Amino acid sequence: MKTEAAIVGAGPTGLLAAETISKKGYNVAVFEEHKRVGYPVHCAGMISVEGFKRLGVEPDPLFHQNTVYGGRVYSNDGSCLTIKDNKPRAYIIDRGSFDKHLADRAVDAGVDICLGSRVEEIVLKQGVASSLKIDSSDVKSEVFIDAEGAKGRLLARSGIDTGQQGVYNGFNTELCVDSIEADMVEVWFDTEIAKDFFVWVIPISENRVRCGLGTSESNGATKLKKFVKKRFNKDSNTIHSGLICTGGPVNQTVYPGLMLVGDVAGQVKPTTAGGVVIGGLCGKIAGETTVKALESGNVQLLDEYDSAWRAKYGSELQTMLFLRSILNRMDNDRMNRIFSAFIEEGLEDKFTRLVEDGDMDMQADVIKRAVSDPVILGALAKSAGRIALSEILSVFRF
Repeated sequence: MKTEAAIVGAGPTGLLAAETISKKGYNVAVFEEHKRVGYPVHCAGMISVEGFKRLGVEPDPLFHQNTVYGGRVYSNDGSCLTIKDNKPRAYIIDRGSFDKHLADRAVDAGVDICLGSRVEEIVLKQGVASSLKIDSSDVKSEVFIDAEGAKGRLLARSGIDTGQQGVYNGFNTELCVDSIEADMVEVWFDTEIAKDFFVWVIPISENRVRCGLGTSESNGATKLKKFVKKRFNKDSNTIHSGLICTGGPVNQTVYPGLMLVGDVAGQVKPTTAGGVVIGGLCGKIAGETTVKALESGNVQLLDEYDSAWRAKYGSELQTMLFLRSILNRMDNDRMNRIFSAFIEEGLEDKFTRLVEDGDMDMQADVIKRAVSDPVILGALAKSAGRIALSEILSVFRF
């Protein structure tokens, strides 16, 4: 088989890259190992309102399940900060149906999606990507895009070590509950349950939630069951597992003839492990770079992809990674003290205003504003201690 652009993985990043290339009249093939696009589902399924606009996707009843305006953030001892906007902040989606929607768009643009096609290897000849090995056949192409997901199984087989850090286990379940605030998410910080990340409760309706956690430990499924029992007095249904990325971008996202996009490139928010928006935007940049290379007949132009996406989103991701590194050093006692100090200082309104003015996807500005606010800094100094505060200030170079 021969094509002009070959893409591994039919997730949002790969599909948006494929659509971008195909709209310019080039032959594009996407190879997806599963027999259905969007399944199995590993995602929590919450995407910002701004994110939909950036991606050029309209919310559709086929995948849109709910709309949320804010959230309640809890520490280990039950202390709670409530942050609610007066306008919609995020859409809750059925991720499988969302991916199917993007696949239909790509097909309409002329993309060939090959389901049940497990790529065994990205073949490199003299260091240049030359083909994909699928079963006993080879797929040749001018340009290759790897959107396979976290860890880079195919890259490792080809002898490429991206050095990706912060890839943790994620666990997710859905369950019926007696009642829930349908327009508010919940986030729980508890290192005993979700070490190096957090627990989330996402309302699908007033009587159904999607509950999950990320953790650097291996027993996350058991911890999730315990949380669900404690929070809702319910037994968990089927628990889905996957990988979440919190370690920021990998060092190199372009190799001769090959670009990395999405989770495999670390184009994921380290704060929340959300990768649909920034990953999708980087997928579009990869698509635009592919078009430029094909138009000129110069595959070396793919090198421009790395600098292009980093110029737009590198600083954002780096700032979020700094915050993630701080959060990962917080044990339950310190986090409880911080929450108590924030509540005593009456900072809920201040945090709400920061969120109202902020951006769920491009978080650098609101993070920097928060850690430079004298009232917030005073509460941190009171609760976390001067040593911890100096760590925070040094990370953000104030």
